[in-house]
Amino acid sequence: MVLESWWETVRTVLRPYTPADEEAFLRLWNDPVVQRLSFVEDLSPTRTEEFLQRTIESAAKGSIFFAVVEDKEKHEFIGHVSLNFKPPPDNDAAVGIALKGRYRGRGFGTELMRWLITHGFHGLGLHRISLTVMEDNIPALRMYKKIGFIDEGRAKKRIQSNGQSKDLICMGIVREEWDIQNSRMRKFT
Repeated sequence: MVLESWWETVRTVLRPYTPADEEAFLRLWNDPVVQRLSFVEDLSPTRTEEFLQRTIESAAKGSIFFAVVEDKEKHEFIGHVSLNFKPPPDNDAAVGIALKGRYRGRGFGTELMRWLITHGFHGLGLHRISLTVMEDNIPALRMYKKIGFIDEGRAKKRIQSNGQSKDLICMGIVREEWDIQNSRMRKFT
């Protein structure tokens, strides 16, 4: 899906991908942490322009939402977010997020995920949003649980990472749970 509008969170701007983003995407996707924790189906050690083109084309075809994320204050590329339909399209989408190192652990992921989930449910009409996360990605697991994702199961020893077999944890949230949780949060803020 081509993003036609720009969106904002408190500290970020979400905007369409342009060819000018190529270098920033390659740096992000060649970050060893990002490589280890995302794009798990591609084990190549270096992401190339060819990889970038395939990934962006795939995002355009399989995503209902794909956006570049910039720091609102610094106007700097910090990562990307996406919502991808899971076959068959039944109002369920898988969420994806990748951020540059210095933006991890500072609340940007939480802020973006909250916006993305709200937009998925109320802007795009999704019923359910899901994700998978590696068992040793403890910061992401904490964040996903904090914002309301429920652990739905585990694919045992599904991913090879650094020579070890790792479990892939499956998590999800449905619109009704999100709305109830956010209604309660608004009462106390």
